[in-house]
Amino acid sequence: GNFTLKGVTKNISFPAKIMVTENGVTANTEFLIDRSQWGLNYKGQNNPTDWVISKEVTIKFALNATK
Repeated sequence: GNFTLKGVTKNISFPAKIMVTENGVTANTEFLIDRSQWGLNYKGQNNPTDWVISKEVTIKFALNATK
């Protein structure tokens, strides 16, 4: 799907555990994104300060939808 962060939209895919029951749906996932692909840089893209901060950011979510 499309993921928008700070006004930048990129198409991403990620694994998720999805369970469908007669009472509803649950979905859980955890995945990494490269923050620099969405323009999230500290003090500029080529600044050495940005190099010591991990570019990988963990995204987690849990969804619970009931009937």
